[in-house]
Amino acid sequence: MGGNGIVDRLRQEPLPALLLGLACLSGIVAAAVGADVVMAVVGALLVTVIWVLERQAARTGGSGSFNRAVLVGLAGMALRLAIVVVAFVVIALADRSGLPAALAAFTATYTIYLFARLWRHPAVTSPR
Repeated sequence: MGGNGIVDRLRQEPLPALLLGLACLSGIVAAAVGADVVMAVVGALLVTVIWVLERQAARTGGSGSFNRAVLVGLAGMALRLAIVVVAFVVIALADRSGLPAALAAFTATYTIYLFARLWRHPAVTSPR
């Protein structure tokens, strides 16, 4: 039985749990300050979408030639940027009052996500 399967998976890749926890925290903070809770959670979950796309690009780009890796990296970067821009345009058009909450939650979550990725980088975690 795989009771430890989830625990082992979280040890290998704790970022999804961190991102989902930050989305919950964004909703709690938004409720505490009187901001739009749903849009704050959507903004924070947008970072989870970025993480999924980064993981897929890394897997796809790592399984081929160098030229393919560069192409996948550039296409993935453009796709992630396009998704973020389109998501915020849709949020602005659908619920203009929720846009500041979504932007604040996205910015805070993405900043923490970048620090977590840096902290988990092999150059930082392995001894020299």
